[in-house]
Amino acid sequence: MRAEVRRVRFPDLRFDELFDPRNTLQLVEVSVGVVGEPGEDQYQMTACTPAALADLLVRQPFQVGRHWLFVAEFSPALVEAALRKLIGNVEETSRAELAEKIGRIGLWEFEDYRD
Repeated sequence: MRAEVRRVRFPDLRFDELFDPRNTLQLVEVSVGVVGEPGEDQYQMTACTPAALADLLVRQPFQVGRHWLFVAEFSPALVEAALRKLIGNVEETSRAELAEKIGRIGLWEFEDYRD
């Protein structure tokens, strides 16, 4: 089974406000399903430019990079295209394995869930 990105959202981005595409950090929410099957899972990551990372490091001398997507310049279209390419290339034999692999890119909504 192959993953497919169904939706990409930037919940904190206000398109009516100007921002510096070279110095931006944005939350990204991605809905991912299996090609040809119903249902989807949610993943989150942070899209971050080098300048925004440098600003963060001024305030705190370290950052953990898990579930971060680093881009030279922030553009919603660029981030969406990158995620569609990255996630669209993920293929596994089960939904659990698919979710685990995509979870290396973004935080899976059920990552720490235990039944």
